Amino acid sequence: MKPQQIYLIIIIFYCSFSRIFVFAQQNNIRIELGASSVPLGKPYTISVVITGSEDREYDRFPDIIGMSRRGTTTTTSTTTVGNRSEIVQRITQNYIPNQPGNYVVTPFTMNVNGQSVQSMGGIVIVTDAIVKEAELEEEEEVVEPMLPDAKASAFLLLSANRNQVYTGEGFNLSLGFFVADDNPLEMDFYALNLQLGAILKQIRPANCWEENFGIRGEPQIFETTIKGRKYTEYRLFQAVYFPLNTERIQFPSVSLKMIVKNEKAGKQEFLTFSSKPIFIQPIALPKDPQQNQAVTGDYTVRDELSTQVVQTGKSVQYKIIISGTGNLTPILIPTPENDNFFDFYPPSIQQSVVRRRGRVSGEKTFTFQIIPKQAGNFPLSMYFRWIFFNPRTKAYQRWKSDLVLKTQGERVTNTDTDGLAGTIFSNLENVDSTKPFVNVQATIMSLANGLLAIMVLGMAYIFVRSRRG
Repeated sequence: MKPQQIYLIIIIFYCSFSRIFVFAQQNNIRIELGASSVPLGKPYTISVVITGSEDREYDRFPDIIGMSRRGTTTTTSTTTVGNRSEIVQRITQNYIPNQPGNYVVTPFTMNVNGQSVQSMGGIVIVTDAIVKEAELEEEEEVVEPMLPDAKASAFLLLSANRNQVYTGEGFNLSLGFFVADDNPLEMDFYALNLQLGAILKQIRPANCWEENFGIRGEPQIFETTIKGRKYTEYRLFQAVYFPLNTERIQFPSVSLKMIVKNEKAGKQEFLTFSSKPIFIQPIALPKDPQQNQAVTGDYTVRDELSTQVVQTGKSVQYKIIISGTGNLTPILIPTPENDNFFDFYPPSIQQSVVRRRGRVSGEKTFTFQIIPKQAGNFPLSMYFRWIFFNPRTKAYQRWKSDLVLKTQGERVTNTDTDGLAGTIFSNLENVDSTKPFVNVQATIMSLANGLLAIMVLGMAYIFVRSRRG
């Protein structure tokens, strides 16, 4: 290859790379409009997203006729891919519509970090669907928060919906920053991800199972009224905790540093807000001979067979479905011992969890394989029973199957059973374990890597030869 050709390739590559780099630089700041349809009472948002820079200088967000401003929030996150880290800042202006209708966001331009960023605007449809949704939502226990100061315009609140629960019963914990609608100060979050990470280390109890609501990156925004005064809550964290024992749960006071903008003085100041400590007392379950076997929750149980009549030696599928409110993770249905009538195989387990309105609910399914050995009618209550403590009724509930499995055919022995065990372990005694194991995939990967190394060395050799020539 001639030197002129090599230089040409390098120039083309450099120009292409520079074009990509400039394109990326021009697109590291963007404006994002919120959803085109929002229910009345929920905020509409306009966000400025800055990628790859810690600078944050921006113009005033545009006004929207018919909507009231409700403060700005700033969140910062860092994404690491390989050895490369990228910082992303999101500045969000919240707007509250005054009534249902169509609102126009006119095209606007903002100056962000010295760059002019444009938005084409759009139409926002505000519906009154919030009233209809509230009618469909299940009832939730609501506890009015206690203000640190009766005249507080902004405060940090760590709150729980219960101060006493049974062992294994869930309670909802939330951390929110509240700002009054008439608050005269303009505030922004400061290094929220870092601060929140430190806060969570302080408030996560060691003697509880946690079901996190997954609030990450951006706070959730809610409108609320406390003692006749309207506030906006920026919810930073929410989880349901299930105590594992009766040890008292202590949540200490935590602090959040906020940026306060002083427009008259033309500078920014820091203001720290602190929450009050709270305590939760788990209480022991009532005495019962099976107390140690019981889980806590408000559950319903149903079961089903894949067929009502089965031939001996053939597999039948039996499902137990447990659904309701509570911690599904510790729920287990033990596999019955094999006897002269049936062979039982450990179940496959499926679980789905729903976190909604401060509650954790879901469904857990146990699917057993059963192989009958003798003909007859067998009540499954002989083998499948379960106990749980219902905190709503404050009583233990005992469940047993009402199904009867009908089997027909000749009696079979364990060795005659053509069930799962025979399928998995058949001819196992004839397998030669002295032969070495060969990992074909790893071998192919090693050969491919060696071939690539040879190709790279060959290209380097050709390049050196062409320069000497």
